[in-house]
Amino acid sequence: LTVCVTVLQFVGSGDNPRSCRFSQMMEQRLEKVFSEAQTKMFNGKSKLSVQMMSVSQAAGSPAVSLVYAVRNGTVHLNGTVASYLLGQLSAELVGYFLFYPPLIIAERKLHFILKNKTQIRQLSLRHLHQCTDS
Repeated sequence: LTVCVTVLQFVGSGDNPRSCRFSQMMEQRLEKVFSEAQTKMFNGKSKLSVQMMSVSQAAGSPAVSLVYAVRNGTVHLNGTVASYLLGQLSAELVGYFLFYPPLIIAERKLHFILKNKTQIRQLSLRHLHQCTDS
């Protein structure tokens, strides 16, 4: 599975990147970004969904890293394709939809192979568990 990585330059002082609320909010905003990119590229839409894998912020850094997978129905988009879609929009427009300016938009291969949907679900549930424990 290849996932996308978007690094935000900063987030608002009232936002807690470790909270599930923040993670869910960013999933929704990323879906709007992908919808806009699809409209620009293909003059039409299919429903792309975003599944947040992790949200992290290094101590002392204002930057926040979002790692997520993008699906079209039941099929995961290759990270290269998803990154390419976002690359069709200006950084300003991506920032407009996310409410925060992006620093990096890239793809990243996971260091392990997810063999089936159960493992993807377990990874997502682990992220959900981590953000509820914070």
